[in-house]
Amino acid sequence: MPRAFDPGPTRAWEDLFAAAPLDHFTNHPRQRFRKEFGPVFYRGRLNGTARVLLVAQDPAPNELVAHRTLVGSAGQRVQGFLRKLGIDRSYLMLNTFLFPVLGQFDTELRRISLEPPILDTRNRWFDHAAATNEIEVVIAAGNAAAHAVAHWPGHASFEIVEIQHPSARDEVALAKSWNAGLRRARAFVAPDRGAVFDDLEFGPEMLPTDRVPIPRRDLPFGVPPWMGDGDHVERDGTTRLVWAAP
Repeated sequence: MPRAFDPGPTRAWEDLFAAAPLDHFTNHPRQRFRKEFGPVFYRGRLNGTARVLLVAQDPAPNELVAHRTLVGSAGQRVQGFLRKLGIDRSYLMLNTFLFPVLGQFDTELRRISLEPPILDTRNRWFDHAAATNEIEVVIAAGNAAAHAVAHWPGHASFEIVEIQHPSARDEVALAKSWNAGLRRARAFVAPDRGAVFDDLEFGPEMLPTDRVPIPRRDLPFGVPPWMGDGDHVERDGTTRLVWAAP
């Protein structure tokens, strides 16, 4: 069993997570959230050592099983982005929404994102991350994340780098966006000490080799060694997830 694993939230973070307005999501009248498998809160460092705050959108099936955000193919792309920054551990990832959403980030979800229970809770988490870490850059991956960060009053104190969501289907446009993000982020964040990293940019389009497996230190103790390397979970209807070993 690998010794590196995520020990879970500190008491302060546990209190913040425990105060999340889960009922507001699960009982929302617009029915835009998949509530059957519960929320997903974070991935990365909650111990005050994060230097990159990365905001994404919402969890998908792989994240629901791992109970950590960005662990499937999209998360492995994000890990590849961080590797090119030389950041192999000093990051914290939070979401716009705690639950998977139905459909795209449209006008209705923009309004829902700004409802006080969701907005205020998310901003408290961003505030706590900023207050307890030496954040050097905030990366917003996708439109929902950019919208969330723009409506965080504390964003003006940080360098904000917006990149396309890692699930974007136009591989050429995604590579262009991420290369621009890399160039900007490198001006503000130094590599982690001792990190083995790739300081080249992405090629003209994103490739499968640009994905990096999720570090064991980001996952709970006892998960299979192949979790976070490839996609292993898919939906089968509303109330069933199929988790397949490689």
